[in-house]
Amino acid sequence: MMEIQAPIPVTVITGFLGAGKTSLVNRLVGERAGKERIGIVVNEAGEIGLDGELLGDATGDVVEIADGCVCCTSQGELLEAITRLHRAAGHLDRIIVETSGLADPGPVVDALASITHVLRLDTVVAVVDALHALEQLDGHRSPEALRQVQLATHVVISKIDIAEPEAVEALRDRVRGLNPGARIIVTAREALDVAELLDRFGLTAGDEDVSHSHSHEHEHLQVEIFSHELPGELDPQRFDGWLGGLVMLKAPDLFRIKAILALAGEPRRQIVHGVQTYVDSSPGRDWEPGEDRNSRIVIIGRDLDGARWRDELARCVAS
Repeated sequence: MMEIQAPIPVTVITGFLGAGKTSLVNRLVGERAGKERIGIVVNEAGEIGLDGELLGDATGDVVEIADGCVCCTSQGELLEAITRLHRAAGHLDRIIVETSGLADPGPVVDALASITHVLRLDTVVAVVDALHALEQLDGHRSPEALRQVQLATHVVISKIDIAEPEAVEALRDRVRGLNPGARIIVTAREALDVAELLDRFGLTAGDEDVSHSHSHEHEHLQVEIFSHELPGELDPQRFDGWLGGLVMLKAPDLFRIKAILALAGEPRRQIVHGVQTYVDSSPGRDWEPGEDRNSRIVIIGRDLDGARWRDELARCVAS
């Protein structure tokens, strides 16, 4: 399929909605910048793809599979995306596959294991959120979150700086119970040694224990996906009020908030990430001259009443 001399190592980054997968990918790519050429396949559940643009250090070698998760689409679509990526880059030293937060990583591993002459599966890394993962993993409320932890070779516990130490330790114990063989990493993102996650070859494509064959017609956690794009700039105060109202009324049902915003009077894009009551907002790159200043928002959750929030969001556009 691809003319290369040796199999390319592949790392799969999985984890539930809002766990911090994209931040981890940025960390891995940033650490290897100038040393390797890394290709990235990003899978998103919504119609509007944002994660590719949120990979700030990886622009140019990114392929997105949007509007569906790779565990439900054909394995051929994933392999086709990897092929396109490799051909466009000319040469890749490594590939990172970031799955949707709603994806079961099993079919992804199956697909990668099917072409051992081209790819070598390195590690399967599950990112779990110290603020919310205990609830997600409790009582099988989120079967995808359970599957992600169970199939991982490495588990990274994120957001330890804003979680209670007792919650972090309880989550570590829960993960250890679900997957005793996984390496559990509890380290602040900026202090993470990427060598702990790359070139470990904890799972090698072709080994007998790699295959996780099962029906691809599994049922996902019942969610709604609210995707909306607004032309023009937003009034910052109105948008803050809109977002605050959304969080106040719907926090338990908000699995993921992500947005790239054009705010009136701001020369840089505003990047928003959120899960339930936790919302983080920070400036991104400058808007380029002549670039359309649009705002794109994706919310994944339950009982969202999208028509209501879309109408109210339209009132946030600056006059």
